[in-house]
Amino acid sequence: MKFDDGIFGLYSRLYENRREVELSLEDYLGKCSDDPAYYAGAAERMLRAIGEPVMVDTSQEPRLGRIFMNRTIKVYPEFSDFYGMEETIERIVGFFRHAAQGLEERKQIIYLLGPVGGGKSSLAERLKQLMEKEPVSVRSGDVGAGTREGLWDPDPTADGHDLALGRQTARGVWR
Repeated sequence: MKFDDGIFGLYSRLYENRREVELSLEDYLGKCSDDPAYYAGAAERMLRAIGEPVMVDTSQEPRLGRIFMNRTIKVYPEFSDFYGMEETIERIVGFFRHAAQGLEERKQIIYLLGPVGGGKSSLAERLKQLMEKEPVSVRSGDVGAGTREGLWDPDPTADGHDLALGRQTARGVWR
């Protein structure tokens, strides 16, 4: 971030980056077709924020070779300041990878267990920061409240049903 514009310019840029935007259904679906991140779940957003790992061959460096038994380890740049926690971080990333695929982990939570000073709170804080990096798309208002499909608000005044969503209208018959 540049501080050239002063505190007001900095605040304006930060506000603009975090401002909520309301889209019509058509605009939202158009953005979803262009970028899958618009409809990504929490685990997919977390994986995107974590990024790809850097493979480190510990056999090339004597100190790391003694610590990691000459194995090739994955180091994630977002967790570069967590020393000695590579295996734990890989297990956490594996949890999110499986949850993003819709496997059993999507119904579970992460439980960090360990001694005092082991880095549990620091890992949780970093995961929170990473989750905040990726934007979230949510439905606003009471769209679809009480309907069978949960997407449209039926208007029973017309033949068949008019399905209305904000300013847009779709026509359909309930079966």
